Amino acid sequence: MHWNAEGVRQKKLELQQFLKSQQIDICCIQETHLNSSHRFSVRGYETHRFDRENRPKGGVLTLVKTNLSSIEVQRSEDADMEFITVKLILPERNLTICNLYSPPNKMMQLHCLRPGTEDWIVVGDFNSHSPSWGYPSLDAKGEEVEDWLIENQLVLVNKPDDPPTFYSRVWKKTSTPDLAIATDNVHKITKREVSEQLGGSDHRPTILTIAKQVIPSTGKLPPSWNYKKANWMLFSQLTDLYTKSITFDRHSVDRNASMFNSAILQAAKKSIPRGRRRDYKPYWNNALEELHKKLSEARENMEKDPTPENVARHSQIRTDFDKEKQRQTQNSWREKTASLNMEKDTQKLWQLTKTLNEDNSGRRKVTLHTNTGDVTGKTAANVFAKAFEADSTVTVPADRLKDVRSQTRAALHNTASTDLDPCMTERLILRELEEALRKLKQKKAPGPDGISNDMLKHLGPGAKRFLLSIYNQSWSTGTVPTSWKVALIRPIPKKGKDKRDPSSYRPISLLSCVGKLLERIVNKRLLSLLESRSFLAPTQTGYRQHRSTEDQLALLTQEIEDAFQEKKKVLAVFFDLSRAFDTVWKEGLLLKLLHAGVHGKMFKWLSDFLFNRTARVMVDGTTSNLVKLREGVPQGGVISPTLFLVYINDITTTVPKHVSNTLHADDFAVWCAEEHTSTATHRIQNTINSVSSWSEHWALQLNTTKTVSTLFSLSTSKEKVLLKLKDQAVPQVDTPTFLGVTLDTRLTWKPQIEATEGRAMKKLSLMKKLAGTQWGANSGILKQVYTGAVRPVMEYASSTWTTASKTNKGKLDKVQNMGLRIILGAMKSTPIQEMEKTADLEPLEDRREYKAVLQGEKMKRLTTHPLHQNLNKGTKNRLKRKSLKHQVKDLQTEYAEALEADPNCCETLVSDVWAPRKSFHEVRTDVPGLTAKGEQSPHVQKALAMEMIQDRYPHCTWTHVYTDGSSENAVRNGGSGVYIRRPNGTTTSLSVPAGDLSSNYRAELHALITAAEHAAGEDRSRQNIVLLTDSLSALQSLLSGPTDLPTRQLDNCLSTLSQHNKVVLQWIPAHVGIAGNEEADRLAKGGARLPQPHNSTSYKEAKTLLQRKKKENWKKRNGDYNPQEDPINKLDRRSQTTIFRLRTGHCGLKKHLKRLGLADDAHCECGSEEQTPEHILQNCPHLETIRQKFWQEETSVGAKLWGPADELRKTADFLAATGLRI
Repeated sequence: MHWNAEGVRQKKLELQQFLKSQQIDICCIQETHLNSSHRFSVRGYETHRFDRENRPKGGVLTLVKTNLSSIEVQRSEDADMEFITVKLILPERNLTICNLYSPPNKMMQLHCLRPGTEDWIVVGDFNSHSPSWGYPSLDAKGEEVEDWLIENQLVLVNKPDDPPTFYSRVWKKTSTPDLAIATDNVHKITKREVSEQLGGSDHRPTILTIAKQVIPSTGKLPPSWNYKKANWMLFSQLTDLYTKSITFDRHSVDRNASMFNSAILQAAKKSIPRGRRRDYKPYWNNALEELHKKLSEARENMEKDPTPENVARHSQIRTDFDKEKQRQTQNSWREKTASLNMEKDTQKLWQLTKTLNEDNSGRRKVTLHTNTGDVTGKTAANVFAKAFEADSTVTVPADRLKDVRSQTRAALHNTASTDLDPCMTERLILRELEEALRKLKQKKAPGPDGISNDMLKHLGPGAKRFLLSIYNQSWSTGTVPTSWKVALIRPIPKKGKDKRDPSSYRPISLLSCVGKLLERIVNKRLLSLLESRSFLAPTQTGYRQHRSTEDQLALLTQEIEDAFQEKKKVLAVFFDLSRAFDTVWKEGLLLKLLHAGVHGKMFKWLSDFLFNRTARVMVDGTTSNLVKLREGVPQGGVISPTLFLVYINDITTTVPKHVSNTLHADDFAVWCAEEHTSTATHRIQNTINSVSSWSEHWALQLNTTKTVSTLFSLSTSKEKVLLKLKDQAVPQVDTPTFLGVTLDTRLTWKPQIEATEGRAMKKLSLMKKLAGTQWGANSGILKQVYTGAVRPVMEYASSTWTTASKTNKGKLDKVQNMGLRIILGAMKSTPIQEMEKTADLEPLEDRREYKAVLQGEKMKRLTTHPLHQNLNKGTKNRLKRKSLKHQVKDLQTEYAEALEADPNCCETLVSDVWAPRKSFHEVRTDVPGLTAKGEQSPHVQKALAMEMIQDRYPHCTWTHVYTDGSSENAVRNGGSGVYIRRPNGTTTSLSVPAGDLSSNYRAELHALITAAEHAAGEDRSRQNIVLLTDSLSALQSLLSGPTDLPTRQLDNCLSTLSQHNKVVLQWIPAHVGIAGNEEADRLAKGGARLPQPHNSTSYKEAKTLLQRKKKENWKKRNGDYNPQEDPINKLDRRSQTTIFRLRTGHCGLKKHLKRLGLADDAHCECGSEEQTPEHILQNCPHLETIRQKFWQEETSVGAKLWGPADELRKTADFLAATGLRI
């Protein structure tokens, strides 16, 4: 179809309905009135746009169904004629479609449109007159069109007697400026039909039916699993049943893996529904349909007989239609936002936010341009496959290859008799599998075998044991099933790149989830081995526990600031490695693994894992031929990042003395601080030469154009530095980007903050779409969007911005202030502190300080990181600039009450250590029938918990151990309580101190440790022991793997206890009257009053203590106000906005408007006094009748604005009834 919309944004609903009902494949729209700031897309269609930027209106838009392959081939360069040309790639002959708009009184310049030899058609609003298409006379533009038709042997599809497409309201006449012109072969197979009016535009849409085969039969997407409707209990039972019938083949891991997959898919087919989402239906109801029909009839009557009555009737029906459309839009929006449950529907919220951002308008069909022409489907998939295969090829000189193979053989021979670490030899155990399963993320795409993480997480116990047998067979034989080494690659287009170029896509590899689960188990063992041997470089933070990009940025910027204090300059080079992960030389990696101490079963398994890997590329439902991936660590593999760390690790050994470095995965930077630039240049040039030699030695490519240098200096004069990489000058830049942060030569942070402000403002625009003062999402949802999508953008690496000026940091504060106004529906004049208090959002500066002191606490404990030493050493204070080091020192004094002053009493941060276990405990956090917190009364919770305890752990056969922890203000003087009741009726009560610096979490862990140690020390025969605790966080820490000293200590104690006893840890609800739990709570409080030992604090605990202190400070600032208990949170958006504005007085009433200079008089219409919230709610005589309807009894203004939710709703409804704009 083609249609002059006269502004498409306001007519999107009607357009969607029309496209759906008429089954339109290609839609060409003129006069879109869009510009670059407008987002516009239609689900199921790819968008090609040309917007008019230099003046209002104009613009053309072509929508192509996503099951068609389309590429843009030409667009307008002349402002007098706007067009965009799109080519459809079809099974037989391609079709080129030009969408054109020629404004009135502008010549057309048609000479730039050349049809060529292909099938070609142009449609649009030509604004030209000729008898050939129904006009009484020929004008200059019409003559140009006629000449162009003859010159290019084109045919007009319009017929002189076709119905008109345009009605002029000024002249009250109809005409046909909308034309379709085609090559002869297209004209012969084209049928033209003028449709009824659409969206109130003066132009009617025209439908062209072209008899061409457009949709290939291949490429249909398979149905997807509907996990929301899955019967997981049945699935679990069936997996046990089907795997039990499999005969385990001790000689073929491939066969066992294949049989396991078949069993799981068979169980899935019987317990999980399948299907694909139906086509999107816009909210078009019967009322809109009826009004649209009336509008079409009124348009017909008006065109035939433009009497004043017919014109007026048409205008009235159009107004009614627009009102109903707006009402339906708002109702649909209200339903969407009001139905969002922030606890349960977080994914729905982000999906809605993504929709608002026009990020999921539909899949587009891929078309690639090659030397042989444009290709789609399987041919395009094969083009991608060959390109990805070529990318994985690395050229290594023959003598170098021979040398590495010789070293590998020697290393294997030397370690043949070495005692190996148990993690490289011991069998995999069920606990490792369970732990890996818990960490799997759900709703992730499956690999080529179709088995998803959701399925694996719901395997039955028998199926898990069978899977563990396959894993152990693979581990012990060093054979990875072939199906686990096949990748399914989906090419994803890079933003802003030419979508016809294969290099403009990045590959996303989907591997078998079954294989990746085993990778996860092996990876934990490998990482533990590398960390325990301190193999990884201290400056490497990529993919390592307790380390982040922000640590590296803090290190770099702190050393630059230290140099500034010493009147030095810092010369830095930021290296860029081309496709580093994809070009890892596998044989070189094997040698490095041996040097890292990896031997035995682990080395054998990793060797097989790396080699003989293949891939297929999927494009639009079709797959390519199988190709080999010769080098590189497997993309999408769980263990691949760790293998890459091993490969790149020794790059840091190339850095000479007096030169510092930082490494995050493959992001590598070096720098040198010197008084003289020449000295720094000499040192850095030597470093570049060393790094370049290393990269050639290990077959990695340094990108000479993206590797840049920067001279950091407070000097106002700009010095040029000449550095060379492979005989090419290294570009010197003033604002390098490193790890997502834009630095500048003086560390003013202005470029970074301005870029951050821009990104945050874009995110903020999503909130504006979610919000409205009268309708839309409530403040709770808006706050969640702000804290989840907007604020993190403004806080990334903010602890390093300490030297930024208040003016620069204030730019981000303004963004938060805008966010606060959107959340609360507040006026611009509303005091910021009042908004922060009601929304419960601290100022950004407070949060930046908190992040800074947290960084300091982390570095106290991360003793292997270079920043640890830096923050501990002194520095000059020549300049007034306050670096991170200075700020941390000041803040540690401020937070002294919550922090450990003695660095020796800070528990060192260490990575998880794998340890062999012969016996295990069970952890359960479920209570059957118990729902979300706050949904059931304490009485119901107690009954459900007691029933569970009696059912699972009967008193007659189980020892019940209740534990609890308590601390003063959740930060000091911890106490732990243990209450033990045995089957024979005897009891034991223990009350112990947990330490002077102790959170509730630490006290809870200490209670569990005390209980486990006491039970293990009892001289009794084998027992069934259940430890009942209300600390969900303690149990979750155990489940996710111990990360701090107390959790590790508890894990070891439980392992000892489990050697001779059956041990279960069971969560129970707190403070619901369970006798044993109440007794443990009493004992814990007693323990808190005992003399306290001085204990070391972990980073996790320091974080908790700091958070508590921060909350206390925030609460003091806000007085007695508790935002969580404010009834305003229970209101809808309109009511929340009304109440907040009335509370603050910053509203649309006259007194406030007079203060802003927006009203001449502050007095109410009644004339008695100024128009204030109190006057309107209590005293205005004009509103007395309405007031009486809502409040029959006298109610204070405080109750109306601060009372319970029902009272607040009354107030909001009263204001709505008055018609006043608040």
